[in-house]
Amino acid sequence: MPPEEDCPTDPVGAPGLLAGMGLSADAESLYRQLILEPMPAADTQHLQASVELLRAGLAYRNEDQLTAMPARLAVERWVADQEARIRQVRVGAQQYSALQRNTSGGFLELIRGVDRVRDAFAQLQLAATEQVRSFDREPYFDPPKISEVQPAVAADGVLYRTIYQRNALADPVEMTSIREAIALGEQARSFGELPMRMSISDTTMALLILPYGGTDDTGPVGADAVLIHPSALLDSMVRMFETIWSMSVAIPLSGDDQDAEVESRQLVSLLATGLTGAAIARELGVSERTVQRRIGRLFELLDADSRFSLGAQAARRGWI
Repeated sequence: MPPEEDCPTDPVGAPGLLAGMGLSADAESLYRQLILEPMPAADTQHLQASVELLRAGLAYRNEDQLTAMPARLAVERWVADQEARIRQVRVGAQQYSALQRNTSGGFLELIRGVDRVRDAFAQLQLAATEQVRSFDREPYFDPPKISEVQPAVAADGVLYRTIYQRNALADPVEMTSIREAIALGEQARSFGELPMRMSISDTTMALLILPYGGTDDTGPVGADAVLIHPSALLDSMVRMFETIWSMSVAIPLSGDDQDAEVESRQLVSLLATGLTGAAIARELGVSERTVQRRIGRLFELLDADSRFSLGAQAARRGWI
């Protein structure tokens, strides 16, 4: 048996375990005492702490005694009350948001300033229940990094699907951010040239980010955004995302994936010159059968049924 001093500390004795319920240190200390033994309800020495416990449902009066409620029961009841309040606040926020849209021009809401744009992007993610879809492209007004709320939102089961502009893959800082996002479950693809920088929460709202000023070297000096509520415009943005997603390619992270993409780009370039399979085999130093197998995989990857459509799909991806 290990020495007594090596035994783990009893977590019940640790202070602050119930601080999330808004309890003071005195109230939590009193609760630990009540677990061991009830005390007279008329004890004025702990009056304020007693009131806190009674309001939190962690204690009750039994005749002239103040008795501790079972912790699990009390906490679950408190959590249920908080969730009900949160639902009520959300309903109120939706009603006020609808009123704001009705009085400010309908389905478009202008957001000015980088800080407010950041807040709006965070709120867009937190509002999602199914997925967050994004176009991610320069210019950036911050160094590329994942959103502070993405880990928590992804942990709640919300799917992130992001298309990155291809030139971002050459930026080591951007690739570090992309790897972190993929580790959180994000589905990431790349596309040659994205039309804008935007994010969509489910099918209920979209945020179109509008950087301004600055240079390619310094980045933008600021940013505004347009928040788009349910409308034909929002529906069009969802369809645009899905169209470009279907034409995008998965981002290679491993060395094998990168080698495969280089090989595919080289093969597309050779096919674009009009070379036959035999000529391509001589150029690559492999057998003609190997070339035909690689071409078959390439047609499947790009969902093409002819050399023309293969070239068109490769061009859309920025391969040629």
